[in-house]
Amino acid sequence: MAAVVAFFTRENPAGIEARFLLFLSRDVSTVETRLLILNPDPVFEDRALAMFDAMPKVETRIVRTLSEAVYILMRENFDLIVVEGESRVAVGQATNIRQHFPSLEVVCLVEQTQDATLREEALQQNIELVATNCSDRQLRSRLRRIVSAFERQSGTPAEGIDPCHSLVGNLNQFSAAEILQMSCMSQRSGRFTFKSSRGNSEIYLHHGMVRHAIYSSLEGEGAVAEIFRWRQGRFYFEEGIISQVQTVNRPWTHLLLDNLQKLDETVQLTSAQGSNER
Repeated sequence: MAAVVAFFTRENPAGIEARFLLFLSRDVSTVETRLLILNPDPVFEDRALAMFDAMPKVETRIVRTLSEAVYILMRENFDLIVVEGESRVAVGQATNIRQHFPSLEVVCLVEQTQDATLREEALQQNIELVATNCSDRQLRSRLRRIVSAFERQSGTPAEGIDPCHSLVGNLNQFSAAEILQMSCMSQRSGRFTFKSSRGNSEIYLHHGMVRHAIYSSLEGEGAVAEIFRWRQGRFYFEEGIISQVQTVNRPWTHLLLDNLQKLDETVQLTSAQGSNER
């Protein structure tokens, strides 16, 4: 059954807009290996996809944008993400995903792998490069070996393999509001740590609800409001760390709407003051 998720963002300074993401919930009880495939081309004849689909006990899911891929990886567990596209763009997207999910296996399918700089970048980020300018037999064999490595691990996952337990990222790529909303909709429990030049702050979640927040001398909604203003810095999520203190009682949707409206009002006031000074 399809579900529609609304992202409340401050993309339009005149008001709050909603971005919608459509995702399908699936029964994966019989699937041993789950692959997420990032390919920005809306219409394509994909050799690799056909090969993955022909493999037994493998589920594939396709996304078109990097932000959609990050959202889904936060909500669900995948064994592997495959990034397809022009070599430099694909490696750049794969590097971005690696920075957010350090323990996730990342593979890039690119036409050429002869660029030494690109190979070095992929090696440093622990990204596997696979050349597609080869015969079907060679490509199928390479992809089969990659998937087989996960099949051998099924049933005995290694500690730290779950990417949801090691989520990190930059606030200049995803705002605190977006990160918080995605995490609450995923019903996650744990602690977000935000670090910037303003200092450190923490937001605790419990089953998708904001339970506690702290920044300097601020606690509760005041701390959340301050964190939402940050546009630079890093965040890190640790699964399962629950606060015994509760300083936030309202649903996360109210926190998002109230604080985003305040941000819009601040932007409008600042713009108006700038116009008057000129």
